[in-house]
Amino acid sequence: MADIPSPAAAAAAPVVPAPPLPNEPTCVVCGRYGEYICDATNDDVCSIACRNICISRREVTTRATWNDQQDQRRQSDESDDALRQKLGIRAAAVSAAGSGHEHESRLPLVLPRLLVDFTHEQQDDERLPTALVTNLLANHFESPTPVQMQTIPCVLQGSHVLVSAPTGTGKTASYLIPVISQVLFAREQKEETVAVVLAPVRELAIQIETVAKMMMRGIYDMKTALLVGGLPVPTQRYRLQSGVQLIVASPGRFLDIFTNYSGGDALLPAIRVCVVDEVDVMLGVGFRPQISQIVALLAASTKKHIQLLFFSATISKEVEALVQQVLKTQRTQSFIRIDVRKDASETSLPTELPSLCIHSGARHQVRWVEDKEKKNKLFEFLGTKGNESTLVFVGSKLGATMLAEAIQKRCKTSAEAIHSDKTQQERLRLLEAFVNLEVPILVSTNVLSRGMDLLNVENVVVYDFPKKIADFVHLIGRTGRGSHKTGDTLTLVNSADRLLFRELASMLRQANVSVPREMYHSIRLQDAKKRAYSNDIVIDESKRAFRIRKQMIDGTSSVASEWKEWNNQQSRKRRKTGS
Repeated sequence: MADIPSPAAAAAAPVVPAPPLPNEPTCVVCGRYGEYICDATNDDVCSIACRNICISRREVTTRATWNDQQDQRRQSDESDDALRQKLGIRAAAVSAAGSGHEHESRLPLVLPRLLVDFTHEQQDDERLPTALVTNLLANHFESPTPVQMQTIPCVLQGSHVLVSAPTGTGKTASYLIPVISQVLFAREQKEETVAVVLAPVRELAIQIETVAKMMMRGIYDMKTALLVGGLPVPTQRYRLQSGVQLIVASPGRFLDIFTNYSGGDALLPAIRVCVVDEVDVMLGVGFRPQISQIVALLAASTKKHIQLLFFSATISKEVEALVQQVLKTQRTQSFIRIDVRKDASETSLPTELPSLCIHSGARHQVRWVEDKEKKNKLFEFLGTKGNESTLVFVGSKLGATMLAEAIQKRCKTSAEAIHSDKTQQERLRLLEAFVNLEVPILVSTNVLSRGMDLLNVENVVVYDFPKKIADFVHLIGRTGRGSHKTGDTLTLVNSADRLLFRELASMLRQANVSVPREMYHSIRLQDAKKRAYSNDIVIDESKRAFRIRKQMIDGTSSVASEWKEWNNQQSRKRRKTGS
């Protein structure tokens, strides 16, 4: 028979919890009845000792999970960096405000992961809506281009961006995709969000709206509004009043409707995103006051953050400085600078701005042709192309009309001229005929020079070289657009364009394009003239100094006379003081 413990011994013995009954809480440490709940882990425990063990296990697990996440993040960053280097993507965070500025950045100055696939599972704030992805795949957006890989995640995280990439690399989609996504995400949160895209010319605005409609097709209650000159204002106002989510506008018409008409400001508080396409033109002398006024108008109409997105194929240091000035008026002054070039230097800093480069999707040739031989050279080129679609860029409206008539007579083919003197309906009709190959040759001024993604443009001729080298980059970028398309460009130059030869020759060498010998000769001649001019200045200054010195010695110059008079006065003063 077992001994019965005394009452004192029984009181001193530890109390062992009874095992739990079915459907009762169980201690996660020892398996007994879980009488308590751990305040740190929310698990069932039976005692303080088991609680401490539970917390220590949780800390070990959390630390291991955190280490694993850090390792995965480090590996992802390394893979993204390798992919950026391979694709020529350079990106860096930049602050428009100096250190210690009263406005602090409220957005993360970190680069998000690259978007390598439209259907790729991203984080919640970086994923794309299913309906949008469906439309992208249906319209042959198989995979993002390099500029889209970096830009889309940056826009989705809410950062201001300044993006430069060659023509035809998908910049339009790189801002439309995340902007439409933000509108759809805001709708899920029961918030009204409207985006604005500003374009310098009507044709580009029409094209942007067409692409946006394609991406929004089939998505419930997603509407666009086109606000450009040449179209009736009442129709555009009615479209706005019916409710829209994306506004594509030219700066002048946007300000006209939202400032000069009643009810136009009702939509302003809902605008959260403003895209400025072709920013190098939009911040130029002509458009800069309008852009500044629009940004100020949007900022004043809401207390929330306005996200600004700037895009162009040619962005100089001056343009970036102007962008920083615009951002200094915003609550958030930091932005992400993105530059995409296949020939980007591995050693160059991400914040360094690239020099202008020629789009590699076309075969380029530059020919030295005197003015009187330009037409014959053009006719010869067109004769080898048959009925292929060809854009010919000239420098004046009258020149476009006369050259189109000459092409019709000489080449016996249909050719039309398009410029700003034609009505909007005429320009749209000509563009449609050109796209449908009803008019194979279109002679244009700069109205089609920027952003236009005309389908199947096989040839581009720069008949009159533009006044700026950046405009030349945009002109030849109208062909060879996209990753699977090629085209031919012909550029005619002569001594009248000599001021741009140095920059042009540098770009051509960088793109492995043959440079005419006459261009090198013209550059050397300019250098020789500069050296001779500098030598003449030195010689003239030397002669002048010798002449003045001789006059000083002879006392024949007015300077010498004044000097002698002053010296005599000082001598008399010294004598008086000494006496």
